[in-house]
Amino acid sequence: MKVLKAAIYTRVSSADQHPEMQRSELVEYVKRRGWSLYKEYSDKMSGEIERRPALDALFEDITRSY
Repeated sequence: MKVLKAAIYTRVSSADQHPEMQRSELVEYVKRRGWSLYKEYSDKMSGEIERRPALDALFEDITRSY
């Protein structure tokens, strides 16, 4: 049986926030599903910024894999 791969993305919108809580919940979700955690992406920036480098990288990786 082929194990599915998953990528996770976290984002916080202020300097005093940390993505660790989001990350730990997402990693646990991936484990419960029996998936393999392929890669993690994270942005730490204001929600008002239109470009998010890690999210852009995630979409680029998805596009390249198909």
